[in-house]
Amino acid sequence: MASCKPKGPAKGGAAAAPEACGGVADIDPKLEWHDGANSYIIRLNLPGFKKEDFKVQVDSGGRLTVRGERPAGYVRFHKAFQLPQTANLEGVAGRFDGTVLSLTVPKQPVSGTDMVMARLIEAKEECAARAEATTWAEALGGKGQMVAAAVAGFALGAFLAHRLLSATNS
Repeated sequence: MASCKPKGPAKGGAAAAPEACGGVADIDPKLEWHDGANSYIIRLNLPGFKKEDFKVQVDSGGRLTVRGERPAGYVRFHKAFQLPQTANLEGVAGRFDGTVLSLTVPKQPVSGTDMVMARLIEAKEECAARAEATTWAEALGGKGQMVAAAVAGFALGAFLAHRLLSATNS
């Protein structure tokens, strides 16, 4: 990225410190993230910037980086974040309307098996979380002792019936 000095880059290609630039302002543009059915949509509010003032990169690890510098007023920004594993890194597309940069990141197609596995893992994690937070007595609304007595009575009755029928048939 160019230095804050309009004449050219600083030594080593690094941006000069804000003190040396006479007041470079680092901004943090507003970011919106939408998770759609087939794609992720990322919107950055960049008023006063031109298309030539910023750069978008996606590396092979799925890290998306947007950085820019506006020479007029010496304003710059840098946003970087990790895309989800379901993102199709090859299909990232962008559009800039003069104030908002919209990036569309398509999702990888999901097979039926992958979807079922994801749902099973999600259900298993949810059940595990519930099991940690709830005892059987709580799940039964405080009537756990009554249910336990009923189960024990049923088991005893089944055992006795089996013994009686076994004794009479032999």
